[in-house]
Amino acid sequence: MKENIALFLAILYLIYRYKTYKNVNKIIEDRIENVHKPFFKRVQDALQCSEEAAEKVGLALDKYFIPLESKFYKVDDNTYSFVDAGGLQGTFSIDKNYKLLTLVYNDVDLLALEQNL
Repeated sequence: MKENIALFLAILYLIYRYKTYKNVNKIIEDRIENVHKPFFKRVQDALQCSEEAAEKVGLALDKYFIPLESKFYKVDDNTYSFVDAGGLQGTFSIDKNYKLLTLVYNDVDLLALEQNL
């Protein structure tokens, strides 16, 4: 009898986890589709690069909490600027492998700040 109750509770728990994770996965997929993909597309348009390279740069910028609604502009071959919705500005530069070399946001050098911590 106890085994049947334990089995029943385990099945209920598995059903609950499946439904919960299904909802969480849906939320994550929606966020990727509606927020991150347009962000990566704006990065790609400014950098004139492949989707993979734009995603690499976009994830690096996201790591430093650069707002996802930012608009990007090309300054020169390796330097780009961005403006967020609140009007705060920043610049970043990349190397030929699309790795961040500098990142200044709101007059704060975020890469240097991270190295000093």
